[in-house]
Amino acid sequence: MIPNQVRRTDDFVNNKFNDMPISMKYLETENHFYMDFHSHQGFEIYFFIEGNGCFLIEDHIYPLEGMDLIFICPNESHKSSPNLDIPNTRSVLHFLPELLDQQTREALLEIFRQGLKYRHLRLDSSRLDRFHYLWNRLHDNYAHRPDDFLLSIRIYLSELLLEIRHYMFQASALQADQVDRSSINPKIEQAIQYISNSYSENLTLDKIAAELFLNRYYLCHLFKKTLGITISDFLLQTRFHHAKQLLIHTQMPVSEVSDKVGFNSLSYFTKAFRTYTGLTPRDYRKNNAN
Repeated sequence: MIPNQVRRTDDFVNNKFNDMPISMKYLETENHFYMDFHSHQGFEIYFFIEGNGCFLIEDHIYPLEGMDLIFICPNESHKSSPNLDIPNTRSVLHFLPELLDQQTREALLEIFRQGLKYRHLRLDSSRLDRFHYLWNRLHDNYAHRPDDFLLSIRIYLSELLLEIRHYMFQASALQADQVDRSSINPKIEQAIQYISNSYSENLTLDKIAAELFLNRYYLCHLFKKTLGITISDFLLQTRFHHAKQLLIHTQMPVSEVSDKVGFNSLSYFTKAFRTYTGLTPRDYRKNNAN
């Protein structure tokens, strides 16, 4: 099955970077929400303010409960899955590293390079006022764009990253059990890891369920409830993600890309890829050539 009406979030973010090295969404509250499993240029800070749900980066799931920060590196696959039974509010910041001063860039970006288990922070009350102030100043300059807005954005972004760095590197913030993960069913994370490692194989629901020693119908229900998409759609999106990377970063023939990501038919791969991205694999490669 090919996902219907997929929001191609990666293309949306990358196109934003054609205009300036930063993009922001601010205090968006939605009852109806869908995000595809995607990746994009630049770094991302996802600020989940209220609601609950989970966030997926590569093959790791993070529970969301409010006042959560998620850090995503360039070209990392990720997806948010908020609980749609209640309103959820989030703000999102995307930026390219060249926005930061070259002398401080590496130190500030270190918060993104601490490994997957440190990609999730839950802000405590002592940090919220300062964090909200810097985030709001960033958005004011981004939204209204005074004459010196890029200079102001560079300064406020640096301060924001420095504030996060101070918090992250405190001993109390580096405890592996800082955020309770008991709400995440380990079988779903195992399913994600299995699919992420085996997407190039001839995977079926029965094979995945057998690998996890679960009933296929129970697994499908649990997976959809947790991530908001079916296992079949997740497998397709995983394959398309890797196909995109191969098309952009290698000269591998399209037929070989098709085989490499688990499609047995080049014609089906081309049709499915076009339905998913709006472009044939060859046109996608051409449009993303450096």
